[in-house]
Amino acid sequence: MRAGTRRSRVTALVISLVLGSTASLHIQAGPAAAATPAAEAAAETALGVNIAPVRDWTPEWPFVDAFRTSRPWISQRTGAGWGQGPALQLDEHGWVRSMEPGQYVDAAIFTSGDYPIGTYVVTWEGDGDVTFFGGGTITNRTANRFEYNPQTAGRTDYTPGAGGRFLRVTRTDPDDYVRNIRVWMPGFEATGEAQVFHPQFLDSLKGMKTLRFMDWMGTNASPYTTWESYPTPESSTQTRGVAVDLMIDLANRIGADPWFNMPHQADDEFVRSFARAVRDKLAPGRKAYIEYSNELWNSAYAFQQTPWVRGKGQELGLATEPWVAGQRYQALRSVEIFQIWNEEFGAEAGTRLVRVAGVQSGNVGVAHDVLSYRNAHEHVDAIAVAPYFDCGDQWIPGDSRSYFPGHPTVAPYVKEGGVDRLLQACQRSIDVGARDQILRHKALADQYGLSLVAYEAGQHLAGILGAENDDALTALFGAANRHRRMRDLYARYLDQWRELGGGAIALFLTTEHMSKWGSWGLRERLSQPLADAPKALAADEFLQALRQVPVRVSAPAVTSLSLRSDLAAGGSTLTVRGANLASASTVRFGQVNAPFHTVQADGVTHLVVTTPRFDQGGAVDVTVTNPAGVSPATPASRFTYHPPPAVTSLSPATALTVGGTTVTLTGTALTGAETVRIGAVTVPARVLSATSMEFTVPARTQTGGVDVTVTTPYGTSAVVPAGRLTYVNPPKPVVADLSASSGPAQAPTTVLINGSHFRGTTRVTIGVQEAAFTVLSDSQIRAVFPAQPHNTWVNVHVFTPGGHSDAHAETDFRYIAAQVPAVTGLSVTEGQAHIPHTVLVSGQGFTWATQVTVGGVPAPFTVVSDTRLSATFPARAFQGKVGVQVTTPAGTSPITQSGVFTYTAPRPVVTRLSVSRGPARSRTTVLIDGSGFTAASRVTAGGLPASFTRVSDTRLKAVLPARTAGTAYVQVTAPGGVSAVGRAAAFTWVASR
Repeated sequence: MRAGTRRSRVTALVISLVLGSTASLHIQAGPAAAATPAAEAAAETALGVNIAPVRDWTPEWPFVDAFRTSRPWISQRTGAGWGQGPALQLDEHGWVRSMEPGQYVDAAIFTSGDYPIGTYVVTWEGDGDVTFFGGGTITNRTANRFEYNPQTAGRTDYTPGAGGRFLRVTRTDPDDYVRNIRVWMPGFEATGEAQVFHPQFLDSLKGMKTLRFMDWMGTNASPYTTWESYPTPESSTQTRGVAVDLMIDLANRIGADPWFNMPHQADDEFVRSFARAVRDKLAPGRKAYIEYSNELWNSAYAFQQTPWVRGKGQELGLATEPWVAGQRYQALRSVEIFQIWNEEFGAEAGTRLVRVAGVQSGNVGVAHDVLSYRNAHEHVDAIAVAPYFDCGDQWIPGDSRSYFPGHPTVAPYVKEGGVDRLLQACQRSIDVGARDQILRHKALADQYGLSLVAYEAGQHLAGILGAENDDALTALFGAANRHRRMRDLYARYLDQWRELGGGAIALFLTTEHMSKWGSWGLRERLSQPLADAPKALAADEFLQALRQVPVRVSAPAVTSLSLRSDLAAGGSTLTVRGANLASASTVRFGQVNAPFHTVQADGVTHLVVTTPRFDQGGAVDVTVTNPAGVSPATPASRFTYHPPPAVTSLSPATALTVGGTTVTLTGTALTGAETVRIGAVTVPARVLSATSMEFTVPARTQTGGVDVTVTTPYGTSAVVPAGRLTYVNPPKPVVADLSASSGPAQAPTTVLINGSHFRGTTRVTIGVQEAAFTVLSDSQIRAVFPAQPHNTWVNVHVFTPGGHSDAHAETDFRYIAAQVPAVTGLSVTEGQAHIPHTVLVSGQGFTWATQVTVGGVPAPFTVVSDTRLSATFPARAFQGKVGVQVTTPAGTSPITQSGVFTYTAPRPVVTRLSVSRGPARSRTTVLIDGSGFTAASRVTAGGLPASFTRVSDTRLKAVLPARTAGTAYVQVTAPGGVSAVGRAAAFTWVASR
């Protein structure tokens, strides 16, 4: 039933994507011609629309006479199958002149869409019988008139089923045949001849500056070659092409500029007659856009004009390749058509004609080829593109390629992602794909001195290559088109067109049902409220913004931001709250546009915004634009970007491959930095200030340059030449001297190696053996020289990435066989067990002593010479004799009588008496405090024995005997001796009175 026009839209996208690889073609434009006044006017952004085709199934009723939207006659015969009637006998306007016996004719009408409710009046001229079938009720029949209500009984609306309604002529008089049938919509019988267009249809176009009549003219696969064959206002139906008089009439009533597409096969007389009609009937001040056919690059089936022009180009010898021949023929025939229009408009051509070259948006090379061929650009005023946003994206995980969401390969992923994911892809498609197409063609237009206009525009969601039969995918595309965020996308899309310098733009298209072939209509039905049609709503708001209709909203205001700061890289989500935000078309951070969509909560509209990138950082104002203007900057709309760090210098800019070099980095915004990345290695860093920091360079096996970057909570610095660090090998190490020049052959020797350039040491050798080592600093190494089996002299070498040290006298080390030591005497042979004692040990073979033991217990020691060492004998818990032994790598000295040390018990000490006075005539109990009381055997008071008990090693309880008055001393006897007398031990016996 459908002619396939919308299906061809989808196929066109596939071709655009395939050919888009040439979009980077370098353009060298010829000299630009002076723009005409009409072309200059076309360069100003203005919103227009493509009008939906006139069909019986279109949910748009342009005419008050519904029969003008009827399908051409279907010949029927009683008893035969559908459409099996005799050949039709028609007059020049398409009315049936005569019918054979048993023949009747049907005209499909009201087959789809929602039409006005009420009573339709059917009138005609001539003698015959006219009726309706397929449902509804006929009443008040009189000669050549009846009233018809298409509603089904009991219904309050009219939404026809698949069968639709058919007007039927069952008899006509050949001498006075039925003609000029009118099916007046409710209320228009009296005024219909003058009214022509339905008021609701006119209202839907109000404010549009351009009306593109591509579909009204049946441009794709148009059969028209001569002017006489093209429909007129008197034609029985306008579904085979709308009469030029009607198109001009509509443009005049709307106050819009018409856009006409000359049929690809039309001869010169057709073009000239068409131009004369426009010249004579288009209102003064109105311009006419003239385009040769439609999408002559598109090889989809429905675009039969494409193979035709390619064939003509090859026939004329313009090129061998069909597509090149077609582009060149488009250029030649376009110029011929423009010249005819110029001739007819004469002096007014420059002010009333906009001559358009329609090209492929996805391939700027097509535009260049068409315009450059034989300087066709000198006869053109505007390049026309169709920068649809196709919602292409990286749908397949792990696949970086961008796919059109209607492609069967990605359909499962698209359905899984749902509406939100799809709308996000549409946003990126606007900001990247559509933007790129516009910019490329705008650059070409500027080089040629032409305007850039859009012959079609909008979203492009539809299944292709079999995916159109995926009902779930079709439903998803429909849901996306009905989603409120589609209004936001159209607002952003249209504002971007204006921002990039686009001129007249014609959205595709006015009204159409959503189907598997696409969701092209701004409305789904003519009666759809604006609030329920997001795309039409966005178009209406853009009309207000352009002042093409009165502004009906107030200027926006921002009262709060849910997020007040962000990284310079952007990408965060925040909510903008304020007033009059529902019709927002743009959100800007400073001068940078931000993606957004509207949400409603409790009847209030907020904007959900993704913060854009702002590398320089700092504070910006968040502003919202709607048709009434731009929100003012206030403290509430202030937003701060935290800039990423930047590196401006390194000092030093070179480092050793062994690592360890301390580098000072200067830059900006370094506060908060925790690490520095050197090539692929992350190292700690210390921030000195907002403009400086330092770090220690790690080791690296290779020499050469690496990039240094800094990361803070606000991002990572860019790679810059000033942040280049060069690794170089260190100088050759130098050994100055050794802390010991010899050692025992029987055991390892720990030696300090002194010198320079030791950082990064990889080996230390002693002769032919490897030595364990620790690098203490760049100038010192602690090494353990392994034992050698014999006395020998060997060289010490240090190895680094810079080489190895040279041998010289100070690097020689001598291994000497050690003697078994012998102890011949002690400077002290006994001492109290409870305290340590420093003793000089005499003997021989002490040079490489490794241990001194006293009764098997290690004692700290210092070698004084080969025959003497100083040792600290530890305290012991017992008394008695112990042997002193010395151990060297050669062995341990035997225990001899000259090496015996005796630990003695400690002498008791009295430090305090609990009572220092008592009666001379009686005994006194006293607590004696001190030390060495463990083995106390006797307590005396002035020489007299006193009974006692031991409380602890430090306390005794004694009963002092009576004696003559006077002072004497208390003494304690133990194995270590008798405690000394002194003030602390004095006791006074006091005589009684």
